[in-house]
Amino acid sequence: MTTPKKFTVIDFFCGAGGFSEGFRQMGFEIIKGYDHWQPAVDTYSYNFNVEAEKTDILKFDATQSGIKRIESLPDTNVILGSPPCVSFSNSNNSGKADKSLGLELTKSYLRIVAIKKHQPNSNLKAWFMENVANTKKYLPSSYSFYDLGLGAWAKKNSLKPNAIAIQIEGNSEIINAAEYGSFQARKRLIVGEVFEAGGLSIPAITYGINSKKEDLIPFKTLGDFKSLFPSPFARKSKRLIKDPQFDIELPLNDISDHFYDSGIYKVEAKFSKHWKTNHPYMGKMSFPENKNKPSRTITATRIANSRESIIYESEIKRKGDGQYRLPTIREIACIMGFPITYQFAGSEHTKWRLVGNAVCSKVSSLLAKCVLSGLGRKNRMSY
Repeated sequence: MTTPKKFTVIDFFCGAGGFSEGFRQMGFEIIKGYDHWQPAVDTYSYNFNVEAEKTDILKFDATQSGIKRIESLPDTNVILGSPPCVSFSNSNNSGKADKSLGLELTKSYLRIVAIKKHQPNSNLKAWFMENVANTKKYLPSSYSFYDLGLGAWAKKNSLKPNAIAIQIEGNSEIINAAEYGSFQARKRLIVGEVFEAGGLSIPAITYGINSKKEDLIPFKTLGDFKSLFPSPFARKSKRLIKDPQFDIELPLNDISDHFYDSGIYKVEAKFSKHWKTNHPYMGKMSFPENKNKPSRTITATRIANSRESIIYESEIKRKGDGQYRLPTIREIACIMGFPITYQFAGSEHTKWRLVGNAVCSKVSSLLAKCVLSGLGRKNRMSY
């Protein structure tokens, strides 16, 4: 029996590769990534064994050269993209940050999708975009070819310039990663289409707070994760460590970005505790983190003295300096859904940013399943 050909994927604003990773887990072939940041390009290239391209996505504009650049992209089956979300986040200047760049980057990405979707003999079967939930407020219900600067291109290809090129309304959903088996509560907007399925169709949630009214698997919690993964202070050895989420094992000695002391100073812990437990209007948060709930959202900033800091109690019994610690890079990578074999380029701060900006692979693997289901293919877990 002939093995079905793998569906191909290209990824824009690819970052560390979380979006692509979920698709790889479902058996898709990752053929290209694009990002403007060199550590992201290096990380993506290494882990997917491809030559990711360092480029400004704004170069895929509506000029003649920009359109030619889009037309020369690989004719893939799936297009992924996660435009930078900083300007859309509520945490950026209390949600009042300038949105113009974020919207322009989004249009550049959707311009790519529109051309690849509507070009003659298109091979595209699905596309997805991920961003912070707040983005939904700033997106129109649809984009015409004219809206994307593709009026002349549409005419050239016997399409009406005012026709809808990309439909947003009805093809968008806010997803909490914890409701699909992630160790973290991470709400993100997903926009996309699986063409043969008639649009975006997200399966019902499977994880939650069990009750007689709900047939849900209990949330995976931070405590669950920590019970499945060695402490960063564990004595090194050759014993095999199983990945908390995947059928992968590594000798403890070979696990990277984990065995170091991430303890914080007493004054940093003091400030963090104050802002978490005494905030005047945003409510109380746990200090240290509540192990009985999913992890809070991993962010891109490694910081110890703020309300957003993720703070653990150190496994080493000490008071004052070092009593509390930040997660290690490997801990946040696992919580984001990266396998323990995944590697990141750069300094500790760079690696943290790579992980925190990524798409949670539990969500991207869910989307990959949606594609397979829409195309009548069975799920094929790679590991």
